[in-house]
Amino acid sequence: MTNNPMLEKALKYASIGWRVFPVTPNEKSPLGSLVPKGYHDATTMVETITHWWTQIPDANIGLSLAASGLVCIDVDSYKPDCAFDEYMRGKDMPETLVQQSASGGTHYIFKADENAKYPGKLCKGVDVKHNGYILLFPSVFNDNRYEWSQKVRPSPAPEW
Repeated sequence: MTNNPMLEKALKYASIGWRVFPVTPNEKSPLGSLVPKGYHDATTMVETITHWWTQIPDANIGLSLAASGLVCIDVDSYKPDCAFDEYMRGKDMPETLVQQSASGGTHYIFKADENAKYPGKLCKGVDVKHNGYILLFPSVFNDNRYEWSQKVRPSPAPEW
């Protein structure tokens, strides 16, 4: 155990095979001085992760989704034109890992099907993130923290 909660969480995520990288504190942009290729530099290597969070202890934690075998439905429900509720009519949301974003939205995190092609958008206010990244708890953006709201294993991505 360290006395750095961000490093501890980054190492925990890496231990389950999630590729992480440092993000500018209180922002969403990769720390270019440490990861010049951004989320493409994400790793599970303990030595590299320890080096990064020793350099910038309060760096946010970025998760490279495709490299980690994950896909995220990013619902910006705080936006007035978000059409997620309408989109979901008649569809079931599988039980999966869920995170509340710092902006008040919701990240539904699923195991990605390695052969699937994911659309960039489901509807207004809802992005499907696969070839990219999200921030993970306990990251902070605009002084608000990301929080897990449902801690279960990611289920396979739904067909819809």
